Amino acid sequence: MNQEPTRDSPSPFTQVHFDFDRLPYLTSPWQKLNLHGVALGLIHLPPNEGYTFTHSHAEQEEVYIVVEGKGLMIVDGELLKLERGDIVRVAPTAKRALKASEDNSLFAICAGGVAAGYPKQPSSRYLIDDGIPHYNDIPPWYQDNPEIAQRNAQLQARMLRAQAKRAKLEADTNSV
Repeated sequence: MNQEPTRDSPSPFTQVHFDFDRLPYLTSPWQKLNLHGVALGLIHLPPNEGYTFTHSHAEQEEVYIVVEGKGLMIVDGELLKLERGDIVRVAPTAKRALKASEDNSLFAICAGGVAAGYPKQPSSRYLIDDGIPHYNDIPPWYQDNPEIAQRNAQLQARMLRAQAKRAKLEADTNSV
């Protein structure tokens, strides 16, 4: 009998399959894998594509494992060249972003430990939801692109609206 795993009654293992060649930019397999202590991100960037802003975390240390391709990573202003086989540890508060090289896609796995109490939001897309986007910190590969700055401003406005909506729902729930 195949029992559906839960947080209180986990299965001894979970196996899923992903077509790495057809992944979107970022896939979070935590729900499919029923993860509780390890956060994973599958990152697939097409040639010459990259993050348009940096991010950091409140608590989560991350490890990026380059599985295929080449690219760049910026960590607190330092530009690192990446290639297959590289593994980079990034401290929680360090600002980071990735970009595939001009001629190669980049496939990396990002892993991080999950502190107790995460995710903070039950509807979170990610197992650890302590990410801090830095929309105004545009990586060097997009720095002179006004369209990216405009897009990041739109993303920031959307995030602020979602935060305000969550805060209102929480306040309404607490007042009942």
